[in-house]
Amino acid sequence: PTFPPLALPSRPLSTMEPKSDAAPSPEPFRIHVPDEELEDLQRRLSQARVVPDEIEDAGLDPNGAWAYGTDRTTLQAYLAHWLNRFDWRKQEAELNSWPHFTLQVRGLRTHFVHQRSNNPSAIPLVIIHGWPGSVVEFRRLLPLLKERFHVIAPSIPGYGWSEAPKKRGADVGFMAGHMNELMQLLGYRQYAAQGGDWGAIIASEMARRYPESCVALHVNMAVAVPPPTDWYGMLKILLGLPFCSAEEREGLRSTLYFMSYETAYQSLQGTKPQSLGYGLNDSPVGLLAWILEKFQSWSDSRGGSPEQSGLTMDDILTDVMIYWSTQTITSSFRLYYETLRKHPHKAKMPRPAFSGYVAVPTGVLWAKNELFKLPRHVCAQLFNLRHWSPQTKGGHFFAFEQPELMAADIERFFCQVIDFEKCKAQPPRRGQGRPLELGKLLLLSSAATAAVIAGNRLVTSRL
Repeated sequence: PTFPPLALPSRPLSTMEPKSDAAPSPEPFRIHVPDEELEDLQRRLSQARVVPDEIEDAGLDPNGAWAYGTDRTTLQAYLAHWLNRFDWRKQEAELNSWPHFTLQVRGLRTHFVHQRSNNPSAIPLVIIHGWPGSVVEFRRLLPLLKERFHVIAPSIPGYGWSEAPKKRGADVGFMAGHMNELMQLLGYRQYAAQGGDWGAIIASEMARRYPESCVALHVNMAVAVPPPTDWYGMLKILLGLPFCSAEEREGLRSTLYFMSYETAYQSLQGTKPQSLGYGLNDSPVGLLAWILEKFQSWSDSRGGSPEQSGLTMDDILTDVMIYWSTQTITSSFRLYYETLRKHPHKAKMPRPAFSGYVAVPTGVLWAKNELFKLPRHVCAQLFNLRHWSPQTKGGHFFAFEQPELMAADIERFFCQVIDFEKCKAQPPRRGQGRPLELGKLLLLSSAATAAVIAGNRLVTSRL
């Protein structure tokens, strides 16, 4: 395919600034897996040693996930499809129909899709994937956004075709700075951000750390973690729990279930990512089994095969192929190590990876089968919440599973709920907290008054 020249959108777009002559220029990029690598993959698949047995009637967990992990029969069906029917060249050609580029960002070669709208008033929007996803999650979403948005869809450093960091400390804060720098290098002085999974956390950090640039935020997984010093926020969260709706109570229950029974992968990837990576980087079937299980348990598959979520075998295998052909499964794990800090070296990284209030206008899409489904009042303590959009279907990979619903919600929030021009003109300052809270002032005043009274009584009793 041919690629358009990387000319910046026309000057009337107020979010653009001219690039410095010294700034690096994006280079067109084309995906191509050499024939010999595909032949090697075929050989490995044909000689794969699938686990020879499994527990009879293993069944499902209460959340519909495979109880013992990846179902052997389903894995064999995917293996047969991968070996005999999956056409990588067809998938590669479709991916190459997008405008791909690479750019040096803070010393790392960074891959991104840059789909520009013909609309001069289009909003610059960076959309960020998560794990075990990739930019392929947006294959059906991108065309739906072209009318109203300039879309930038980067591969997170260490994922896909983006170079992996080689030094400690590449946590979500690092990634937020990296993505903000990418947008600045592309000439987008102010922009909006959207994300799910790690992408949601990275986008939230972009909005929190760089609110003068990332002026509006939309996420389909809201991780609301109050800092330990926010005693009033915690108090409001606790006092609000009895007033949660039935849907919010169920969402909280499913969130606690996920955290109790479905996070062993976080401990593995967050403590010894290199050890786990050797096996998955060498075995395509091992890699498939590790990723396939997440697509089944995290999507809206209703306890069935992953395809019941609306995805196809080709969708999932294309995602797996990106990890396989780029050999990035191990480097993708390291984001867990650096961010979750479940290791003894966390003392070397004193700053929390993510925490604090996001003051930019925020929209939350609350999917039926999302992993983290915190109540609305909880999210409102950590985000300047302007839009709350519960969905009756769809799971963790919402852009992949329900692209039409995702596109409609993105457009509604950025183009109708908020005034993006006003967001650009009046961004919050860095470190800005929640608006003035009268209740907090009254509590502090009452506590101060009680302390004074108690002090006076103590002094009087000693006279």
